[in-house]
Amino acid sequence: MRTVGSLVSRPALIGAVLVVVMLLAGFVGWRLTGGGEYVAPTPSIAPVVRADTEGARASLDELVDGVREGAEPDGEDPASVAVRNANAIGIEDVTARYVAEADNVEPNGSWTADVEMSWRAPGDPALTEELKVGFDADGAITGFSAAQGTRLPLWLSGPVEVRRTGSTLVLVQGSAEVADRYAELAATAVDEVREVISWDDPRLVLEVPAAGLESALGAQPGAYSAVAAVTATVDGSTKAGTPLHVWVNQGVIGDLDAPGAQVVITHEATHAATDAPTNTRRPMWLVEGFADYVALRDTELPLSKTAGQIIAQVRENGAPEKLPGTAEFNTRSEHFGAEYEAAWLACEVLVEAGGEQALVDLYEETGRGIALEKALQSGFGFGEDELTARWRTHLSDSAK
Repeated sequence: MRTVGSLVSRPALIGAVLVVVMLLAGFVGWRLTGGGEYVAPTPSIAPVVRADTEGARASLDELVDGVREGAEPDGEDPASVAVRNANAIGIEDVTARYVAEADNVEPNGSWTADVEMSWRAPGDPALTEELKVGFDADGAITGFSAAQGTRLPLWLSGPVEVRRTGSTLVLVQGSAEVADRYAELAATAVDEVREVISWDDPRLVLEVPAAGLESALGAQPGAYSAVAAVTATVDGSTKAGTPLHVWVNQGVIGDLDAPGAQVVITHEATHAATDAPTNTRRPMWLVEGFADYVALRDTELPLSKTAGQIIAQVRENGAPEKLPGTAEFNTRSEHFGAEYEAAWLACEVLVEAGGEQALVDLYEETGRGIALEKALQSGFGFGEDELTARWRTHLSDSAK
């Protein structure tokens, strides 16, 4: 039997437990805050990392002074390499103006900035590009790159081997052996072009980047992935008289044997000698076909090697109805190589009909603005329709 003194109601018991819990909570709170009031901890804030722009400007000034003074730095950092390249090439009138940070500063203090740089290479006009320049936490230069649509000059993109003669300048990102190879190709190309046309004061500049042409030419990725070489103005313009350089794609030409590589360089040298990139008067088939004619003039390679692609195409689909136009020479064309072969064979047909000098005269006359039909009638006694018919017959006969 329960006595009155031993009986405790359930609600009273729960209340007593709650009081104890609340007292314990208060004690814990007091122990945590050191007093009677709870204070939330202050969140930690990461320190703000700022770009050392003064250090960056000082580094750019050092680079400019090194080029102007002809310094020979010992380091292998990007700025020292650029100074050595510039001195070897003969770069002058260098300026570098810090514009602004291009991206956020990294936690380690490094960042990339937009920098306007200008320079002048021998025989070229002054060039200006807004480039991306990397800096470390102390403002030292860590690298150069091209902004979208701008050209990164070879002398700022890594170590360069330089070879020069009285008529050639060759800039190569590669070994001394590779540079010697391109120097020989360039010298031979000048000689081969001069055997066909007048080139009284030859100047052939070859630029050979380590990988691809897109950065050097300010082009979209993949635009020149299948192109062995390209001749273009140094500033990307189409103004007549602007100096021309030949940019070589090592990834493509490196797989060619010596005769094949020579054909490529002589082809481009022909463009350089005749200002082909800035002269839009000639039909494209004549521009490319003539350059291949000069390059293949003394070759002993069989037609299966020099025109294998177009012959295979003719065997499958028959001869094309018309001479290739500008659209067919697009670098992304499915039959890109075949179009060059077809244009070359058109020039071969002309030489067979009237001789080499007649072809040279046609090239020069159309370059001066004389209409193709008139120049053909004057030099060969027939017009474009007859040329096309003879060319188609030649293709069909070659494909048998």
